[in-house]
Amino acid sequence: MLLRVKLKTYAMLAASVLALATAPIALADVPTAVSVIGFTPGDDYKLANYQDSIKYFKALAASSDSIKMVEAGKSTQGRVMQYAVISSPANLAKLDHYIDISKKLSSARGLTDDQAKALAKEGKVIIHIDGGMHASEVADHQLPLALAYKLLSSPNDTEVQAILDNVILVLWPTLNPDGQDMVVDWYRKNLGTKYETSRMPYLYQDYVGHDNNRDGYMLNMKETKVATKAARDYDPVIWYSQHQTAPMPARIWMPPFADPVSSNISPYMRIWTSAIGTNMMARFEYEQKPGAIAQARFDNWYAGFLDYTHVFRNTISFFTEVAHDSATPKVYDPKDFPKKTQDFKAQIMYPNPWKGGLWRLKDSVDYMMTASMSVLDTGVRYKDVLLYNRYQAGRDNIKKFPSEGLHGYVIPAGQTDMGEAAELTQKFIDLGVEVHQAKSEITLGGKTYPAGSFVLLTDQPFSGLIPELLGIQKYPDAILAGDGTAAELPYDTTGWTLPLQMGVTAEAVNAPVGMAERAQLAKITTASAPAGAITGKGSRYVLSRKVNASYAATNDVIKAGGKLAYAKSTGDFVVTGLKPAAMQTIASKHKLAVTTAAFGTSTDSLKPARIGMYRPWGSNMDEGWTRWILEQYNYGLTSLYNGDVKAGALDDKFDTIILPDMGGRRTASVLKSMKDGLSAEDTPADYAGGIGEEGAEALKSFVSEGGTLVVMNNTSDAIIELFDLPVTNVLKDVKPEVFFCAGALLEVELGEASEVTAGLSAKPIIMFQGGPAFEVKDGFKGKVLASYAKDASPLRSGVIHGPEVIQGKAAALEVEYGKGKILLYGFEPQWRGQTHNTYKFVFNSFYK
Repeated sequence: MLLRVKLKTYAMLAASVLALATAPIALADVPTAVSVIGFTPGDDYKLANYQDSIKYFKALAASSDSIKMVEAGKSTQGRVMQYAVISSPANLAKLDHYIDISKKLSSARGLTDDQAKALAKEGKVIIHIDGGMHASEVADHQLPLALAYKLLSSPNDTEVQAILDNVILVLWPTLNPDGQDMVVDWYRKNLGTKYETSRMPYLYQDYVGHDNNRDGYMLNMKETKVATKAARDYDPVIWYSQHQTAPMPARIWMPPFADPVSSNISPYMRIWTSAIGTNMMARFEYEQKPGAIAQARFDNWYAGFLDYTHVFRNTISFFTEVAHDSATPKVYDPKDFPKKTQDFKAQIMYPNPWKGGLWRLKDSVDYMMTASMSVLDTGVRYKDVLLYNRYQAGRDNIKKFPSEGLHGYVIPAGQTDMGEAAELTQKFIDLGVEVHQAKSEITLGGKTYPAGSFVLLTDQPFSGLIPELLGIQKYPDAILAGDGTAAELPYDTTGWTLPLQMGVTAEAVNAPVGMAERAQLAKITTASAPAGAITGKGSRYVLSRKVNASYAATNDVIKAGGKLAYAKSTGDFVVTGLKPAAMQTIASKHKLAVTTAAFGTSTDSLKPARIGMYRPWGSNMDEGWTRWILEQYNYGLTSLYNGDVKAGALDDKFDTIILPDMGGRRTASVLKSMKDGLSAEDTPADYAGGIGEEGAEALKSFVSEGGTLVVMNNTSDAIIELFDLPVTNVLKDVKPEVFFCAGALLEVELGEASEVTAGLSAKPIIMFQGGPAFEVKDGFKGKVLASYAKDASPLRSGVIHGPEVIQGKAAALEVEYGKGKILLYGFEPQWRGQTHNTYKFVFNSFYK
């Protein structure tokens, strides 16, 4: 404690001296942060929350004609998401005009090269910079306050004046206001205690926490929708997002990215991303700030990053990662650096190694300031080229795929689950891709499709997103060595083909689409399934279990006073007890095709299960995603914390309990983690500990008495161990050089008939993400719900090394235990709110 006090005293003294020596002379009418919120961004032990940020931005806007505030929408918790537009007063007066120029150039249509050059010369570079989306990376949301002040209070700085004249900066205080408030509140509450630098033990974005940057193309979260819509409105040339932390011991990571990179993006975007990064690196050296690194760790493959998806709209999109994400100073000892960096030898992409020492929040803010000013300066120096290259990207994209033989995709009408087909199509519309719908039966590529089919033509400026999301990902073989090892394994998921994930058919059009066919197409701004309707004259209503919306409808049926059963012949839901008008309301809401039957047999009445889900402390994203999905489908859910599980008598309160994924390949023992929870050394007492031995016994008792336990991915290891199940995880402790698959789409084959797999296709596609694969042993009682083919690789999109290790093994099991059952899944059926195709593996356990 004495050492900490000495460090704090030293840091505060140094901060005071430095502030006196380097404080800018502010204009009288441009307030400093300290005059508004009581401290300067970057001060030790001080963090601005979202209210502070908005208060300061509004104070700036009230005092300067070079800034205006814009409300963009609301966050999950209802906070108003706002951003600032900073530029010269003359530029702000013509903001709509410059946005229109940016949009004309990015779309490229109707322009000649000479006209585009003229517009580029006239236009301004719109640059998006934000205070991050990962709220725990606290320097992110402190930087915008400092950057705004610098730009608005330096009228005699020639660089700043050039920026204001040539650039329109869209500056977001943060992309995650809820999280900023939560994280800052946590830090303030624990300041001065042993938990001062402890991590907040719950998600800082209500459902997804750190995964809020994996929602770029699915647009599930409110914050993602708001940010994406706003970006489409102001159409930036550059999108730059702040992150922490850099690979140790580097002080900041920046582009160029590591390989691989998608070939579906324009080379102009790729080249400029690398050029901006090398410009940054040169500026860091000029300012004598060591520790800049590029390429290490981060690749450019996964299209789902919110700070990358914009690249498919011809926006140069990237991020940086700055060291040290705390307002508490820390001394870094070189002896604690990774061994390969302790010699301080220069590398091509790490030219000036950092040698350790004291690092403070202000250092992180200063490094981000340097990076941000470099980006803005690049916008000034290369304004005309950046804008013209944007036009060239759109112009070339219009020709690219048709010249390669890919003229479009069709998402045919008449699919089994048109609700999912419409939702997939709407993703493209929301992302800015042009979508058409067939007004009548149409023949494309030699195949005839029914009226109402959705058509995505590739002769459009943002065409790269179409094959990126609808096509198969083929990860470059050269990246991985023959034994599965590599300098860096893939940073994130390698395969994400949306039709496979969502159970939708999308077919490539490999022949030109002529004017006659185009006349049969109408551009649409909303994709929807056919209106819900009831056909037949019977007294029973039948909801197909092949259609996801049927599951949401069952919950509305129960709320409306109806009753549920299973049809013995088909396994579909049968609804009784509702008048036609009430059932029509439900059918219309969910756009369901409901049939009726006058007679037929069905099971006894079904009741909705009482559902609980374990919610461990420690920011579990799998739990959050599952909770979000269940809310979307109107399932009632109770969160079970450690004390709830320990209390026992779970069978009196619940019929189904979900255990989210709580481990990865590097977790020594998921069961130990469940029992022990967070250490009292790392988190306050209210969050310390796990379910303990009593909680473990309570789970066993719950299943023994007839309950259903749904177990996700790596948590299967814990339950196999706890329940002593006759099941083996064949991938446990297997090294990456033998088997590697960190995120790819694999095909499985359904096994024995079970209510759990009703409505699924015979060969569903799952998202495999570092999970288990099973073999059953003597004494096993239950069913193999799904397994991998014995004689072929299960890979359908992405990369897998060593597929033979799992061929013929089980992917999902239904294990009998006492009066109940355990569902073990070697994957995440609800992965990131994307795998709609496999939701039924979970939903089917919610009825009894």
